[in-house]
Parts: sequence; C-alpha cells; structure tokens
Amino acid sequence: MKTIFEYTDYREWLRDAFEEFKRQKTVISWRYMAMKLNADPGNLLRISQGKIHLATTMIIPMAKFFGLNDKETAFWTELVYFGRAKTDKEALSHYEKMQVLKGIPLKRLEKKELEFYRHWYYNAIRSTIGICNFKDDYLGLAEACTPVITEKQAKEAVILLNALKMIKQDEGGFWRVTDTFVSTGGNWRSEAVTCFQKETISLAKESLDRHHASLRDISTVTMTFNIDDISLIREKIKEFRTELLRLSQEGSNDNAVFQLNVQMFPLAIVKKIKEKS
Repeated sequence: MKTIFEYTDYREWLRDAFEEFKRQKTVISWRYMAMKLNADPGNLLRISQGKIHLATTMIIPMAKFFGLNDKETAFWTELVYFGRAKTDKEALSHYEKMQVLKGIPLKRLEKKELEFYRHWYYNAIRSTIGICNFKDDYLGLAEACTPVITEKQAKEAVILLNALKMIKQDEGGFWRVTDTFVSTGGNWRSEAVTCFQKETISLAKESLDRHHASLRDISTVTMTFNIDDISLIREKIKEFRTELLRLSQEGSNDNAVFQLNVQMFPLAIVKKIKEKS
C-alpha cells in the first residue's frame, strides 16, 4: 500500500487502508470499525464510496484506529479538509499544508514574481520541460507550444522560470522542473491571475479552429438551477478538477500539456424580473 502522503483523496486512502488492515488482521469489517469508532457502519461504507463526507469529529478517532503517527495524522487531517473544501481558496489552503507535510518546499510568489502569470506559455513551458529532456533547443520548445510562440519568447520563459527557481539545470545541462509548489498566496485573485485566466479562456475559443476535435473537448449546455444551490454546483466542479489533477499526478509517459477551463456563469437571473400584479 502507498504511504498516506501519496494520496490526494481521503476516501481512496480510507478504502486502501481498510483493505490493508483487513489483509493484516483478517477479521475486520465496516461494522467492526464502526463499533470501535462508535459510528454508523452504513455511513462509513457510504463515506468510502464517496456518497457522503467524513465528519470532522471522526478525523482523529480514525487516525488512531489505523495507528497513524503525528505527522501522518496531520496530513490525514488536511487531506480530509481538502476533500471537504467548498471553495478554491479553502482547497488551496489545505493543499498547500499537505505539500509542506510531504516535505515539498512552498514558494509564495511575491508581487514582482507574478510575472509568471503574465503569459500563458510560461506555465505551458514549465509543464513541457517537466515531461521531456530539454537542453537548449529553444526553437523546438517554441514550436511545441500551441499556438506556436517565438524562439525569443521561449528563451525568455526559461530565464524567468530559472530566476523563480521553478526549473534548474542538472549536471548534464538539461533543465528539470523543481519540486517547489507554487502559490500566489494572498494574491490568489490578483490582476495577474485574472489576466492569465482571460488568456486561457481566449485560447479555448481559438482551439475550436486550431485543433482537431479528437484533441479537444469543448461542449456547451444551458441548464437551470436554484441560485442558492450554486455552492453545491461549485463543489461538484471542484471534485471533477481534483480527480483530473490526481490522474495527472499519477500518470506516466506524459507527452502533452493540456489546459482545462471549466466555465460556468449566469445568463439570466429570474428573480430580477419584476412580476406584474
């Protein structure tokens, strides 16, 4: 079984930990665990199936049940809160703490360093360097981007990424992505990030003409909801993004960089229409 620090989904860890516990102890069931935790066995099963969330009051008792040490318990706590987060800001806060507990340095971008978000291709090039052996073929790096950028832009991107310690050269002169986890910190909703989002949304629109349908998935659907349920919809979208991030982190032999934009916004709000008497 993987260490708990390799998980980003607390329910997945719970399922794996339960199976590992069962393999070692032989006699264990959700009912047995529920009895030890003074919990409802049906709820424990539904939690493992992703149907409901684990109550925060059960975090420490469950950590003790599985014999987690202090560091593992701290990670488990953040893992649960990350899974329960209702907003991007809340999820990011717990995810950052998880990275620190894993031993990954956390680099908060200062205002001057938000240049990283000035152009979409800075992020694309960093991700590209992470999945290929890049040394000094700046023209090839530029042409790998879609849309293609100039060789000069590719060089400038590498210079910036190196200055921000997001990449570094190994002994052979090849550029490697560092393990530093990047956060905008208090500038999460900064103007620079907003500009980055605008650029990627524009790229998504251009992709309709630039890329074959087999390389993209752009669909639209118009739905009606109660406006008070938007927080629930946002949570569902967050879960979808988290699952794709997990697939990305666990994947191997990656050979392409994708940008995902999930866009949802109101087209009409009926309660603003005044009813005639």
